[in-house]
Amino acid sequence: MINKIDKIFKKTGLYKASYIYIYSDFRIFFKTSKTDPIKLTKTFLELFTKKGITCIIPSFSYTIFGNFVVEETKSKLGFLANFIIKNFDHERYEHPLFSFVAIGKNKKIVKNIGKSAFGKDSVHSRLYNNNAFFLYFFRPLKEGNTLVHHIEKINKAPYRFEKKFVTKVYKNKKYIGKNYSAYLRKDIDNKKFNFTFRKVLKKINDNKYIKLFRVRNSEIAVINYDYLYQDLFKLYKKDSNIFIKSGKNWKKILI
Repeated sequence: MINKIDKIFKKTGLYKASYIYIYSDFRIFFKTSKTDPIKLTKTFLELFTKKGITCIIPSFSYTIFGNFVVEETKSKLGFLANFIIKNFDHERYEHPLFSFVAIGKNKKIVKNIGKSAFGKDSVHSRLYNNNAFFLYFFRPLKEGNTLVHHIEKINKAPYRFEKKFVTKVYKNKKYIGKNYSAYLRKDIDNKKFNFTFRKVLKKINDNKYIKLFRVRNSEIAVINYDYLYQDLFKLYKKDSNIFIKSGKNWKKILI
């Protein structure tokens, strides 16, 4: 299976990237191979790190109160980030809700980021114009992309607001601060503001910069980061409801 995946990555030009932002579901990957999961995961990641490519993986823990310990607090997004924290030399963005882990040559890209998860100096901002790609690894495109929230933040989406959290953050056994923030929905109980990526996919699915492969009842997709960033920005400018389920009455709803 790893050989088939390697061929897909070569075909898409993924190995020419400097940075790869990985969305993944390793449950399907493990079912397709008889190799030991730990060995298989290391082999997968080394496809990139041995070529000098930096991998960035969401390690969101959503720690809204209490303590967030950079080296210890587990990600709630599944296997890969927690595996890296335990087994790889890495850096981790210290945001208590929306942290990222990075491995490889330029892993320090996630260091010294501001307290706003999706602001001007966020991970999403830093990857732009830096030869980055998204890799959806057995994770459907329809499940979305947090780059959307960066686009919402820089465009001041009216259905969201910047919220600070009192979670205390510790790194290297030292207290480093609190009041980290995220751009959240104003009305979490109103389904009209629920996130959706389906409207975006209808607009961009045929673009050549999205390279999609069907594998074992799932999919692997490689997407040029800058092109997606630019398209999301343009789509929001044309339709400020493109990332939510609501129609044209969000102003009335928020009053």
